[in-house]
Order: sequence, then structure tokens, then C-alpha cells
Amino acid sequence: MLPKLTPLQWLLAVIFLGFYGFAVFAFTRDYYLRHPPQRTAAAAPHALPARTSAPAGLAPETETAVDAIIGSDPKLLAQEGDRLFGARRYEAAVARYRQALALDESDTDTRNDLGLALHYLGQSDEALEVLRTAAEMDPEFQRIWLTYGFVAAQSGRPQAARDALEQAIALDSEAAVTAEAQRMLEQLSATGDDDAR
Repeated sequence: MLPKLTPLQWLLAVIFLGFYGFAVFAFTRDYYLRHPPQRTAAAAPHALPARTSAPAGLAPETETAVDAIIGSDPKLLAQEGDRLFGARRYEAAVARYRQALALDESDTDTRNDLGLALHYLGQSDEALEVLRTAAEMDPEFQRIWLTYGFVAAQSGRPQAARDALEQAIALDSEAAVTAEAQRMLEQLSATGDDDAR
């Protein structure tokens, strides 16, 4: 049974509940803007996905709101690129990765994902150039060598793929990456292709 309140008391209760709901929303939004989810770098076995899997695309009005929030934060732009990549919206992912790199040119992880997205768009020559540049910038980044080897192999450049995969194995910093590079190298050896380059 509801308590007997005057109309003024009901009005104050409704105003309080509205203010309380807005405050919870505001604090939650502020928290997630200040503490965005961390990007992961683990690869799934036998695949080279972007850093995260993501839900399907957002509505256009939601994407406009996303643009306003993440427009000047390279990490958030890269995360949005990962979400788009996970949704197989490679062209949109490429645009986000390029925006992120325009703000932070030194991010080899984002260059890795840009190269992979370009490859899936059918722009493998440009993908290899992006990956080569990233490997020169950070030759100790094992994942870039794995991705470079994958794209080179898929693009019909087995010797370049072998060289990159051997470099990934030599770095041996992440067991999952090393195992995937070894598996891909064994596949290349089994085919016995000769490289024209």
C-alpha cells in the first residue's frame, strides 16, 4: 500500500527520482570516459582478428554522437576502429585507424590493425607498405611481423612471408603469436611456393 502523500510531496519525490537517475547516468558516463576499456592484444588461434570482437554497427545518429566523444582521442578512435573491424566494416575501420594515427603516429599496434583492415579491403599492396613502415618503427613488436607474414602469404609473396614469420618467431615475446607464426610457416613450407620478389 502506498503512503498517503500530498501532491507537493509526490512532486518532490518525482523530481528527486529524476535528479537521482540523471546523477547516476552522469557519473557512469564520466567514469567510462575517464577509464575506457583496455585494448587487448591476444590473437585467436588460427586467425588474425583485430584486438577486439564487437557488436554489429551503430545507428547513424549514435555514430555521430560517438564522433563527438572520441574525435580527439587516438586510443578511443583505435577502439572504435576495432569495433568496426569486428563488425567487418573494414572501410569504416580504416578511416578510424587513420584518424587515430593522425593524432599518434607512433602507435604501431594501430598500424598493425590498419594494415590488416586494408588487406581485407583488397588493398594488400598498401597494407604491406603500412606494415613494413610499422616494422621499421618498432622492430621488436612481434605482432607486426606476424601480420606482415600473414598478409604477404595471402598476397602471393611467400619469401617475404617466411622472412617476416621467422622474425616473429625469433622475437618469441608472446607464446600465442610465436605458435601462430610457426603454424603459418609450416603451411608455407608445405606448399613449397617460390617467391617472385
